[in-house]
Amino acid sequence: MAKVQPGSHSEPWLSLLIPVYNVSAYIESCLASILGQTGKDVGVEIVLLDDVGTDDSWSKVERIARQYPLRLRLLRHPHNRGISAARNTLLENAHGRHVWFFDSDDVLLPGALTKLRSILFEQSPDLVLCDFTSFHEHPPLKHRLHGRLHHHTHVGPAWQVSQDRDALLAGLLEVRQLHAWSKIARREVWRSAPFPEGRYFEDIAVIPALVAAARSWLYAPAPWVGYRQHGSSIIATMTTRKTQDLLASVRDLHAGVLGLHGGIGPLARRGVGYFNLRTFANLARNRACQDHALQDDYQRTLADVFPTGTRVALADCRRRGWWLRAWRAQHSLARAHWLT
Repeated sequence: MAKVQPGSHSEPWLSLLIPVYNVSAYIESCLASILGQTGKDVGVEIVLLDDVGTDDSWSKVERIARQYPLRLRLLRHPHNRGISAARNTLLENAHGRHVWFFDSDDVLLPGALTKLRSILFEQSPDLVLCDFTSFHEHPPLKHRLHGRLHHHTHVGPAWQVSQDRDALLAGLLEVRQLHAWSKIARREVWRSAPFPEGRYFEDIAVIPALVAAARSWLYAPAPWVGYRQHGSSIIATMTTRKTQDLLASVRDLHAGVLGLHGGIGPLARRGVGYFNLRTFANLARNRACQDHALQDDYQRTLADVFPTGTRVALADCRRRGWWLRAWRAQHSLARAHWLT
């Protein structure tokens, strides 16, 4: 893989793209964590988009932009359009060779940009996966005892460039961390995977297109993002609408992975089955299955993603030695009457 030499292109080596919507309590710490690492590096462009919230988030962004002239590029939507549209607009306006979508309530952990720059300039993969740590506003006991938790976003080879698409998919789907902000990719790769507008859980739906467009990838098992979990997050406030969107994205993921050009191998096929199994087990545990308005969606999605039944996916878990996971999933599915 040819090295990319610093200064060999006039375009930035990285675009950090940040949608802003009702994050007044967090936006200042987010930008401080980024500005503290970029310094005077003109090779990193920081682009923020106002998605027209109802708090003072954007006024804080404008104040910080005045304090750091020429460091931030600001865009605005005329009205609120949602996270997918915000990301798509940011991507349309990005100039960097690589793109990193960053959530405005998270923080960039120390040293992340230095490590990323080294990987991109020395090894030049199309896609880089990074890990993250999580922290809570009101941490449960296990977090108070152990501090921030290091979450892995892939299982498989690390710190080396690979072109094995099956290994990429299998490693992503096994750990089920499909969020966009842990995946840095070439601008043209991300442009091949536009986000579906007006939908929650949009990250899940774009994975097949992202993987299809990435010819090479590298997994960096180091936490680069501090992920903030709080009461207003999407997962913390599940509704009928959000569950419908989750099911739609699960169907898109399943169909997209199985429909990839050239086909997929047994590792990727097993990975998507495991992802679907865990998703439905979690829905059952969260009592979402009791929402009568969703029964048609549940049955449709079960039929689409488990054409041979959920018991086949459970049997595969046992073959892999995951007896406890299989037992817990079977117990949850049985309670929801989803054992097929």
